[in-house]
Amino acid sequence: MSAILDYAAENGHELVAHYEDLDAPGHLLYHRPGLKEAINNIKELEEWEVLVVAEPPCVSETESALHEFVHKLSLYGNRLESPARPWEEFLSDMKSYRRAMSRK
Repeated sequence: MSAILDYAAENGHELVAHYEDLDAPGHLLYHRPGLKEAINNIKELEEWEVLVVAEPPCVSETESALHEFVHKLSLYGNRLESPARPWEEFLSDMKSYRRAMSRK
């Protein structure tokens, strides 16, 4: 949690909610109750711009699920950021993944 607090302070983000599901399985987004709550808040409340996670595997240990989540955030005008990976990198990786998948 301290990494998130430090990152938020350094980047001018005000933390408005805290989600945690450290013991949840890391493969599917909807098996993670904290992440599911964050997704619901995107759909219903849309009161935030950035979801800060300590590490990308906090979203999913599966790259395809992570790219799906980044795509969903981009559609709603939200961002995913991490001390380990900036939004621009998440977005670029997601676009590359989607292009590669469309070629198959």
